[in-house]
Amino acid sequence: MGQTVGKGKKKIIVGIAFNSKKLKYNRKKRFSKRWIKSRMKIFMKYTRRSLQRQTSQGFDALIEYEDRSRKHIKKQLRKYKKLPRNIKFIPKSMYQRSIKKRLKGYRYLYLVRLDSDDLYRRSYIQQLRNHRRRKGVKAIINQNGYMYDSKKKRIAPMYAKSPAFYTLIYKAKSYRRGKRYKLRGGHPAVIRLRHDKLRLRNYVHIIHSGNTTSKFRSKRNKIIDKRRVVKDRRRVRRILSSFM
Repeated sequence: MGQTVGKGKKKIIVGIAFNSKKLKYNRKKRFSKRWIKSRMKIFMKYTRRSLQRQTSQGFDALIEYEDRSRKHIKKQLRKYKKLPRNIKFIPKSMYQRSIKKRLKGYRYLYLVRLDSDDLYRRSYIQQLRNHRRRKGVKAIINQNGYMYDSKKKRIAPMYAKSPAFYTLIYKAKSYRRGKRYKLRGGHPAVIRLRHDKLRLRNYVHIIHSGNTTSKFRSKRNKIIDKRRVVKDRRRVRRILSSFM
């Protein structure tokens, strides 16, 4: 066992890119009224509920959007119940400043990655609050989760060696000074950082009509257990109730 660092004074921030990623596909479409309306509906139905039902609310969720879509974002937000104080939509130009502002007085930043259409287990934030970081650990990886087909209402356990469900750990002072881990190729590179793994099935990767790169099947980095696909709707709802 390596030396561990106590819980300390950590700030947990969930970073969600709404339509601010630089993508090779579907880029302009993500700024359209239609796309924003559709994705906002999915966010509110799934991801918002997962965030609001976390057993610990000791976190901030910052949803980053492209500045040029501010008008459409604000219009869609007005259609829904007001977000709690710890969940905020932030324009891309203000995103890093918003993170740094929240780090004052903290020793560590736990920066949680989440897509705007996926879920974390309701205990996930509490797991991070309880986490005792081994010296030198830069990431927490969740390899085990579920894949949920929202169109056919079926769910299956899934595994990914280095999935998009991870948390990066920084010293708050270093992050404010500009330190960032280089993840060449995106989330598959996180496994190359010194890391801890959480054993619970901590996430749900949702397949819906708006997905452009994901399907309900094993491929590349994602492996679903086809022998354990759940189709009974009552059982599916029971599994999802642990996440939202």
